[in-house]
Amino acid sequence: MKIIAIKDFSASGVNYIAGDEIKTDNFEAIVKLNEKGLIEPLGYKDLVLIKRELEKKEENKDGSKI
Repeated sequence: MKIIAIKDFSASGVNYIAGDEIKTDNFEAIVKLNEKGLIEPLGYKDLVLIKRELEKKEENKDGSKI
């Protein structure tokens, strides 16, 4: 799922311009950006899907599950 900036802002030393795709594996950062209205609004379902996707990536990195 793509996370798109809707405002210009800076986060974790990276500058984003409206329309940029946010690439992060930090779920808490995504939630904060969503709460502040800096990214396209994400509903509960979207957040759950993103969290699952990030957890699956982490499991694949560890090699424990595919």
